[in-house]
Amino acid sequence: MSDELIEQLERFVFDNPALERLEALLDDFNPFVAMRWTRQEIRHSSFLRWLLDPTETHGLGSYFLRLFLKHAVYSIDSNRDQIPSVIDIDAWTFDSSQVLQEWNNIDILIRDDSIPLVVVIENKVDTGEHSDQLRRYRRHVNAEFGSHRQIYILLAVDGSTPSDENYISVTYSEIVELIISVLDRRQDQIGSEVTSFLRYYVEMLRRHIVEDSEIQAICRQIYKTHQRALDVIFEHRPDRPLAVSEFLQDLINSTPELQLDGSSKSYVRFAPTDLEYLPRHGGGWTKSKRLLIFEIDQTGGDVRIKFVLGPGTESSRKKIYAIASKNERIFNRATSKFYSQFWSFHIERWISKKEYEETELEKLKERLREKIFHFLNTQLPPMLLALTPLKESDWIEQETS
Repeated sequence: MSDELIEQLERFVFDNPALERLEALLDDFNPFVAMRWTRQEIRHSSFLRWLLDPTETHGLGSYFLRLFLKHAVYSIDSNRDQIPSVIDIDAWTFDSSQVLQEWNNIDILIRDDSIPLVVVIENKVDTGEHSDQLRRYRRHVNAEFGSHRQIYILLAVDGSTPSDENYISVTYSEIVELIISVLDRRQDQIGSEVTSFLRYYVEMLRRHIVEDSEIQAICRQIYKTHQRALDVIFEHRPDRPLAVSEFLQDLINSTPELQLDGSSKSYVRFAPTDLEYLPRHGGGWTKSKRLLIFEIDQTGGDVRIKFVLGPGTESSRKKIYAIASKNERIFNRATSKFYSQFWSFHIERWISKKEYEETELEKLKERLREKIFHFLNTQLPPMLLALTPLKESDWIEQETS
């Protein structure tokens, strides 16, 4: 590293008021930040579902629901088919309203059959539209609730134009203003705990979510001033697959009934100590020369666990295959084609691509910890039992294939 670059890195961490302000903002207590809600779309949907539901514990009744819908329809063309006017919405009681989350994959669906009305809210925090989902949701809702008045809303950070013109665009900045309005007008109606809860949420949105938030402005300022130093820091940051691999290897090393085998950033390999009776007739694909290995695989952008029979002595491989292939209720790929090098006779996906990409790293680690211990307690014992006939085999070592 050049002296010039070292000097820039030192300048970045020494006497940097903008960096200190950013750290102060990030250190300031906020329950939503502490629970790592900031970029989790489903958590924002849960909060909004709670606030929109007239029957919930906020004490506002239908006030916020009515305020939100009036705001959404206020500036649109009143001639749009089925969309109610501000006057309509103000007159309705919403006594029979149901506010549902993840109804047929729709983030929030509001249904009131007494009006009748249905409202669809598609929520986007970090992700964009995909797979023509807005039109698909509208077609599905129209088929289910064709006689209802209908409102379709795309809630996003940047107020992006919906791909379906039937949707109304609402931004998180507008959500902030609506909640502030509620606090100004109805503070006496709600308790101090709910008031604090709403204020914390507004503060989190202002600092982390809405466009031109204070944190965004500070970050842009820091990057403009220290671009080269930050580019080097970013280049050498730990990446997610490496962090996950290191976590899994540490976890396996600390679990007495498991033995870590040759691993990398993409693969973490281990064997149960209860399989130590098997011969080390492997063909060198692992450090231990084991034939049977569990492999946690990240190469597909998700996380899968595989039970793999690797290359090695042909007679030993055939004996293992003969037992494993008879237990299709235990090994979900027991009847798959037997290959001469690698045969994966059990494969499970533990973490989907979406969950892998969008889940905060510490939460992802905790999810993997749960998966491993569930596997050890419920799935591994019947697998080991199914393989016990191999204890009686005569293992004659031959040249590996």
